[in-house]
Amino acid sequence: MDIRFGEHASFHRAAVGMVGGSLLLGLALHPATPLAPFVGGIGGIAIGASWGYGKAPWRVLAAIAASVPLFAMAPSWTTLTLVSAVLALGLVVGMTGMRGLVTLALAGVTTLVAMWCAVRFDHARALASWPSWTTDAVSAAAMGMVGILAMLPRHLIVSRDPVRAAARALPAGIDGEVRHLCDRSLKIWSTAKDELGDADPGKNLIRDGVLKTLEVAAKTTEVKQPGASAQEISARIADLDQRIAAAADAETRTQYQAARAALEDQQRYRDNIRRGSERLVARMHNHVAALEKFQLAATGLENAVKMTSKDSPEVKQLDELSHEVTASCDALAELESSEAAAKPAAAPVDAVASN
Repeated sequence: MDIRFGEHASFHRAAVGMVGGSLLLGLALHPATPLAPFVGGIGGIAIGASWGYGKAPWRVLAAIAASVPLFAMAPSWTTLTLVSAVLALGLVVGMTGMRGLVTLALAGVTTLVAMWCAVRFDHARALASWPSWTTDAVSAAAMGMVGILAMLPRHLIVSRDPVRAAARALPAGIDGEVRHLCDRSLKIWSTAKDELGDADPGKNLIRDGVLKTLEVAAKTTEVKQPGASAQEISARIADLDQRIAAAADAETRTQYQAARAALEDQQRYRDNIRRGSERLVARMHNHVAALEKFQLAATGLENAVKMTSKDSPEVKQLDELSHEVTASCDALAELESSEAAAKPAAAPVDAVASN
């Protein structure tokens, strides 16, 4: 699972707006009301959210509505809860779905915590010697500083990395050469994931190519060669040749010849399985090399592509490489399917051998 933080610029604007706006409003409202830290903090949070994410009229209106209970109702947790709920509604303007619900819940709790922090600053013994206007300004700024936490759900991106999941699911008995190819493909994905944007189609292409590599690697462990080894079969065939040459009875010679034919079938099937495995590994080498070439071009030429037109040589090169990777994925899948389809053919050999 990946947890990333996006849209840094808007978060920075919101943070500066909330802290700075709260401080200035708390300072400006100090002569007017003893509730300056709270009203200033509420207004500053709305200002910061407006600066970072827009929808200023709705957010300012929500801040005004949230401030009304502070003057109209007696101080209590009920009052503070109502204030936090109204302000939270203003902070989630423009958001929908689960992200909006999480932001709404977090904004309500954060506003309560922010007001508690303002109270602690306003009544702190260490600040008793400060001028009252300074205390109000600092208390309001503290409220704005805590308020920025309500906007975290807008920026946190939680995603499950299918490549890592596929890598963890690889069987333990993978051949060393195939394991090395898997490691190379994982390194390709690690680089592309960090350097390419989520909206870049090249990133999805690399991810799918790496997933196909890991999928085929896992399939290679299913290719088994049961029964006698190639050396044992060769030795048995040589022994049967001697018996056939020495047999004087026709029926005996016929049985030896049938046994030799069955062993030849086993040998042929084993050779087919071995050649199929070699073709699969060779195709995996080709596929991983194509992924490396595309990843290098996509990351190295990303800035150049952004600065050039759609008909530029860089874009055409990436298009050609993307087609190459797609064709490699298709070829790998086709070869994998042909190997899977060929496996049932080995069943009659076991039956002949057992007889």
